[in-house]
Amino acid sequence: MKPIELYAEILKNENYPPIAGKILGLFYTSDQKYFTFEEIMEQINASKSATSKALKILLDTGEVNFMIKEKSKRRRLFYMDIEGCKQRIYSSVSAYGTYYALLKDTLNKRSGNNEELNSYMKSEIKFWEETLEFIKDRITSNFDIPFDKN
Repeated sequence: MKPIELYAEILKNENYPPIAGKILGLFYTSDQKYFTFEEIMEQINASKSATSKALKILLDTGEVNFMIKEKSKRRRLFYMDIEGCKQRIYSSVSAYGTYYALLKDTLNKRSGNNEELNSYMKSEIKFWEETLEFIKDRITSNFDIPFDKN
């Protein structure tokens, strides 16, 4: 399997459509910084419609952006937006932080009638507490994006 296709497979686990995963894979595996729409479509072997939909998703998440080529106002050059990628990581971790807080709150409101589920929830809360602490520290040190210590 080609690296671009591997990115598509792996990113499916993050709920990316396969074409969006291929586009990210293209940016990661190529030394070329800017791609026209046609180049992206050709490189990932996708239809115009599928490429357009996937680019819209990546533009909405902020992971891809574009600039207008000066000579041709209609020609957009797409590129991987590094700051947008960092923000996506931050948002994902923040969402897990919200999930962790909700689990803690829910457990505190539960009765003791289902000890098996309560025990599992305690384990999951401990897992997320430790994991989030580690990940937030790594994001702060590697990407210079501060997290609240809550």
